[in-house]
Amino acid sequence: MAYKFKQTAGRGLRPLQQVPALVAAIVLPLAACNTDKILNVDDPDVVLPASIQNAEGLPSVRAASIGDFAVAFSGTSGTEGQVLTSGLLADEWLASGTFPTRVEVDQRSIAVDNATMQIVFRNLMRARTTAERGADLFTQFGANTAGHAEVLNLAGYTYILTGENYCSGVPFSTANADGTFTFGAPENTTQIFQRALARFDAALAAATTANSADQINLARVGRGRALLNLGRLADAATAVRDVPVGFVYNITHSENSGRQNNGVFVFNTIVKRWSISNREGGNGLPFREDQARVPNTRTGVGFDRSTPHFTLRKYPNRSAPITLASGLEARLIEAEAALRANDAATFLTRINAARAAFAGSSLTALTAADVTAAGGNVNLLFRERAFLMYSTSHRLGDLRRLIRQYGRNSEAVFPTGAFFKGGTYGQDVTFPVPVDEENNESFDASQCNTRTA
Repeated sequence: MAYKFKQTAGRGLRPLQQVPALVAAIVLPLAACNTDKILNVDDPDVVLPASIQNAEGLPSVRAASIGDFAVAFSGTSGTEGQVLTSGLLADEWLASGTFPTRVEVDQRSIAVDNATMQIVFRNLMRARTTAERGADLFTQFGANTAGHAEVLNLAGYTYILTGENYCSGVPFSTANADGTFTFGAPENTTQIFQRALARFDAALAAATTANSADQINLARVGRGRALLNLGRLADAATAVRDVPVGFVYNITHSENSGRQNNGVFVFNTIVKRWSISNREGGNGLPFREDQARVPNTRTGVGFDRSTPHFTLRKYPNRSAPITLASGLEARLIEAEAALRANDAATFLTRINAARAAFAGSSLTALTAADVTAAGGNVNLLFRERAFLMYSTSHRLGDLRRLIRQYGRNSEAVFPTGAFFKGGTYGQDVTFPVPVDEENNESFDASQCNTRTA
């Protein structure tokens, strides 16, 4: 920033000798200082590391963690986030644009040098790094506060999204304070969810000390989700048992800037690069047909001028929030644990509690007949999860769990057969680690080659 000066209109100046007092008042102070420094000011646009190495800097640390997570999760500033891309690889969204990098994801055939997915991965790793650094600073200057718990929770969710959406073999490197890097070796899916669980454990401890109900419940749902992914169903149900059904933690957005916009709304409604899917590839669910939970409107054709375009009304503007965790999800976790324990009564009770908690819901209670109609309780559970948590970055992880934990074949779970833009679907069930990571001397790319669930 620089100051600008202008000369004001007037009647002219009198000769200096006529105003000696005024000259003295001006000249003497200027003689005692360097006039060049008057125009030099600190850059207000950059927060230097030294300025946050104290308690006063913690609000900025928390804001940065939330902001970077929102970009990675929801996608803004011209880049998709995990919500859209995971739904594209699954059966929630269709590529109604022309970018081949997005079509690759939709077609389940993702190259490691896919430029779109490179940016999406970088944003997720940036969010992880910001939250981890934030947790370290809170440990030093504001331990066991609500802010400390929140950045730990956000760090935990970066690992959840990585474990659910990426191949088994993701490295986690560290950018050191001196500018060097400590490169991480590949970690398998189990190790990634264990990382998430550790962050949520720490968040729960901090939130409990701070008596922050929101952060306690966010940590509980995070723990439940990590344990669910680890196949520890009973422990997952215990983790979320005390989460109120009305609890919601949203990732918020605003109209202030592209970075803060709801990326799902931008890509779907504004630029029409994404359209809501319906029975995609034979195995996909009829999302467009469920107007109660996936409210949508036909809006001509997409950006590619050929794909039928449907606008999602769930996120009606740039400032619409997206739910990260909720009491509704907690009830679905309990339902799955009851399913595993062969407790049919509790299974339906918990699913119906989730249906009743759905925003603006007028959903009727399900019965045993609905289980039969769905082809079994596993089908019913995952169908309810898909519709109740549509476009919140749960669906890809759920399809992978159907393969990993329930023995389903990938081609009976993911869209398959003829691809609507030509050719056939590939066999990917995860995102690859981008080619950039081959610069990591500790990374063995072969660990991700199979892309197994």
